[in-house]
Amino acid sequence: MTDNSKKIESAHAHRKDEHLSLVIWQWRHILPYSGLQFVRLDRPVLPNIKTDQVDHSVDLFGRHFDWPFYIEAMTGGSLRTGVINQKLAAIAKKYHLAMAVGSESIAISEKEAVSSFSVVRETNPEGFIFANIGAGHSLEDAKEAVKIVDANALEIHINAVQELSMNEGDRDFRAWKNNIAKIIEQVQVPVIIKEVGFGMSKSAIKDLADLHPAAINIAGAGGTDFGRIEESRNRESLWETADQNNFASDEDKKEAIETEDDLDFQSVLTSNTNLGISTSESLRFAKQANTALPIIANGGITNSLEVFNAMALGAKMAGIAGYFLFQLSKNNLEHTIESWQKQLPLLYAIYGAANSFQISQLKEIDPYDSLN
Repeated sequence: MTDNSKKIESAHAHRKDEHLSLVIWQWRHILPYSGLQFVRLDRPVLPNIKTDQVDHSVDLFGRHFDWPFYIEAMTGGSLRTGVINQKLAAIAKKYHLAMAVGSESIAISEKEAVSSFSVVRETNPEGFIFANIGAGHSLEDAKEAVKIVDANALEIHINAVQELSMNEGDRDFRAWKNNIAKIIEQVQVPVIIKEVGFGMSKSAIKDLADLHPAAINIAGAGGTDFGRIEESRNRESLWETADQNNFASDEDKKEAIETEDDLDFQSVLTSNTNLGISTSESLRFAKQANTALPIIANGGITNSLEVFNAMALGAKMAGIAGYFLFQLSKNNLEHTIESWQKQLPLLYAIYGAANSFQISQLKEIDPYDSLN
């Protein structure tokens, strides 16, 4: 990327940098919880397999992926985040991983931000790249997002809770469903509908399946909490913003001012702790929905066992965002990926699974069986 370090960036670009810093802060200070660490599978004591028989690849979207996990959407839109995307793309290329870019909405409105996304394709010309756009965008915007990174697939993120957590966020979601339907119908790449860390219920998954996407990413709660991030970013409390619209009495306004620094109070309606469905729960709901669509797991995944357990609960692949960003901030991401790629074939063998399909056939242990 060119050196424009002295250029003054927009408020939107600054927001991208704030997101980056706050995500890393969360992962340093808050313990992730995907629920996948507590999945108990029926493990054979006599696995009839050799480790060199293990095939850890996955076929999806008409493509062959070497590994069942990938670098999920993180960032882009500023000089700093462009550097991060370039580093991630180089790592994705080195370790044969797919990669998603962060929301490209800023690149649609601010052309100077385009290079912070296009650098991913420049760095990894042959890699599988997911473009990324919000559900509030038009078909034309979606086509532009795909073009910017010469994408192999497109993620449409649905983030109503995050938008409502932002003072400057969207307040009208009536066009989202029609936008998504048009994009799926007319964009020339596979389209994945994804949450951003609040998970999905059985009925939500069924509703999305009716739009006929190529896959659904349940993006469960337990990892990065964008509700809390947006509350941290707000220059004034979300509740003060509501007060300005005369939704509260003078007494309520006084109470809001007194509690504006209380994170627990501010986050009641925004945190995925309160509103979220965990990754493991969302995967179980996806099984119950039984839509036959590929399911992608995302949200709080921190190790190879959780990737494996996600696949056992029905995920075709697992996307990792916040944890990988945290490891990158410690210059430890390459070591982490190398470890996962060594561990996964061993996990397959431990459970006697020669491929991803056999993982999906593993049964969860019912803890109440031991009482019978």
